[in-house]
Amino acid sequence: MNIVLYTNSFLPSVGGKEIVVHYLAREFHRMGHRVRVLGPSGWFKNRRLKFGYPVHRWPTLRGFMNEVVLSWQLRMDLIIFGADVIHAHNTYPCGYTVSKIGKGKPVPLVVTPHGTDIRRIPEINFGMLLDPEKAFKVKAALDKAQILTAISESIRKSIVEAGGDEDKIIDIPNGIDLERFQCGMNLNPMERIGLRNSPRMILSVGNYRPIKGQEILIQAMPFILNSHPDARLVIVGRNQEPLKQAVSALKLEDKVILTGPIPFQNFGRKSSNDAAGRDDLLAALYRASDVYVSASLDEGAEGLSLALLDAMGAGKAVVATDISGNRELVRHQRTGLLIPPGDSAAIAEAIAAVLDHRVLQEKLGENARMAAEGYSWENIAKQYLSVYRCAERLLKP
Repeated sequence: MNIVLYTNSFLPSVGGKEIVVHYLAREFHRMGHRVRVLGPSGWFKNRRLKFGYPVHRWPTLRGFMNEVVLSWQLRMDLIIFGADVIHAHNTYPCGYTVSKIGKGKPVPLVVTPHGTDIRRIPEINFGMLLDPEKAFKVKAALDKAQILTAISESIRKSIVEAGGDEDKIIDIPNGIDLERFQCGMNLNPMERIGLRNSPRMILSVGNYRPIKGQEILIQAMPFILNSHPDARLVIVGRNQEPLKQAVSALKLEDKVILTGPIPFQNFGRKSSNDAAGRDDLLAALYRASDVYVSASLDEGAEGLSLALLDAMGAGKAVVATDISGNRELVRHQRTGLLIPPGDSAAIAEAIAAVLDHRVLQEKLGENARMAAEGYSWENIAKQYLSVYRCAERLLKP
């Protein structure tokens, strides 16, 4: 099958969408399909990166002409290389661009929203749908697609609220690369981020947005430190300037480590034991942590968190807010602890409970690891292949 994974952003830029696209491309390539990632920027600066499958980057043009340029680039790529199916990873701009290419042989379209593109949360000015023009274009993409996929119940609900046909929606969760956490590491993650004396590590991974609740997690640290003075909070992700202010206000500079983004190291590895795998700092941090925290505030904050899945795959006890997406992964008191969103005292209490009781920590971690095994990328890729074949059948007259 000739598969196009169409995305406006890709590695080395790291986020949930970029990682999903990488692993799907890797699995399709392993299965013997023709697959390419199409559409991301960085055609010159990222030209030397190798992934084991083709990545077609195009020069970008910002401003009102960008949509026209994207449409022509997509049309040209399809003329040269063809496609049996286009899998767009977000409704806008990617799904909308496919909906506008017009002439030529029709190609089945599958659209996977990734959150921001189908959200509307006016209280915190979050989501593309707050812009009427973009809301119209999101609806055009939803209408054009033969199939829409939802990674969680909250995404399914948002698709319908954005105007998508519920009968088109097929549920497919995100996956996890379990190999990352089964190999030896040639690094000391504590030293790499400036920690000494092997403290109890609380880890949270995610690019900063207010909806992620990272300020609430920082506010919980004084309570945690009362009973666990050796605890340290490590937050990984981009755009951490607001978090620096929160840390400074509480005088927690030596208790909270803001690493900034950590490059995704293992996209080029051939096995779990090669150099890229052994130098996977983020995987090493997961393995070294005592508890992982997902503190998101709102029902629309998480689709299906890849970071939370990674923590489970690493065999870590997790503390997560009781919202859709988290609820679908975490079984309270079995694979983790669920807490009310926006409650720093509840976060502190749950983290302290894990740090206080080694048996509880180990039990939750082992149960989480076993639960994560059902989300292997091989299984997820097979589900998407079934969706692609269904989309082909739906497009035929």
